[in-house]
Amino acid sequence: MSTEKKDMRLNRGFWAGLLSFVIAKIAHLLITFALGLFIVVLTGGKLGETAWGFINVIDSPITGIIFLILATRFIYRLITK
Repeated sequence: MSTEKKDMRLNRGFWAGLLSFVIAKIAHLLITFALGLFIVVLTGGKLGETAWGFINVIDSPITGIIFLILATRFIYRLITK
C-alpha cells in the first residue's frame, strides 16, 4: 500500500476550461440567489430605494461578467496541472 497522495488534476485544455466555467456559473447563480434572499429577508419584503440599488448592482451584466472571468480563472488554476 502506497502512502503517496495521487494528484487528481486535469490536463490543460478545452474541457478543463469548460468545467471551470460551468462551476463558476453555478457558483454565480447560488451567490446571487443567496444575496437576493438575504436582502428580502432583511427588509421583510418591503424593498426601498437602497435595496433596489444594491439589487441592480448585483444583477447587472457587467458585475456578472467580471465575476465569471475571475472565478473561472481561479477555478481553472485549481483544477489544472
